[in-house]
Amino acid sequence: MRETRRIFDLEHRLPGNDPFDTVEVCRAFDLDMRTSMIIPTQHMMKILAPFCQPGKKLLEVGAASGILSLRMAALFHDSEFFAVENNDCFLAAMRENVIFANLLSYGGKFSYEWARYSRLPVADHSVDVVFSFCNMNRWEKPVETIKECQRVCKPEGVVILYDIARDADEGMISFILQYTGANHERFMNAVRRSFATAEMREQLESLNFNDWQIACEGINLIVSSKPIDVSFTVGEPGIYENIFTPDFAEAQNGV
Repeated sequence: MRETRRIFDLEHRLPGNDPFDTVEVCRAFDLDMRTSMIIPTQHMMKILAPFCQPGKKLLEVGAASGILSLRMAALFHDSEFFAVENNDCFLAAMRENVIFANLLSYGGKFSYEWARYSRLPVADHSVDVVFSFCNMNRWEKPVETIKECQRVCKPEGVVILYDIARDADEGMISFILQYTGANHERFMNAVRRSFATAEMREQLESLNFNDWQIACEGINLIVSSKPIDVSFTVGEPGIYENIFTPDFAEAQNGV
């Protein structure tokens, strides 16, 4: 029987230091969020949208430049968004985005602060939605941080963690590499730092979070504290044209 040849050496997870060590690098990532990462960003927005009801509080753990929470806050004015980030360079980029959003009178409710992810400055069971987007691979203490996410989330709320799956189809990883340009090594390092599906299940079981859902969509690993719809079709109605407009928010809220 012929042995399956691997394109990439991704058998073992390789945690490393946070690669975003300058404001310029963080600004470049912020630009990627708006361009080459637009499809996963829109996917995450679609996942979050049903939970953005009036009066709901949403916490983003590891918000990077804050662009995702700012976009959601601009769409859902009756929800409150709070972000934490432990990288001072990203906080500088986030501050720039917040200033620009305020200059444009975006109208959202958004605040942020520096925090340790393994010790969130949030009261127990006080947040409706705790989420993270393409950031878990940067967490220094992922198990402790997941536990913190559960601690601050309301019993009826939901935790949603969206990241790269290291065991994703290698053909799909190769396809994505075509669009990373000069950032191909940064992307591959993020893949190497990410969890495989079985590894994430082990982490959750170590916390007795046995009923959490783990789903793979494309190259992405989506973890949630309860079953949610993570389906996504590139090009489906609304993904490109309407997702950043008030019409999209109204549709998600059943208006």
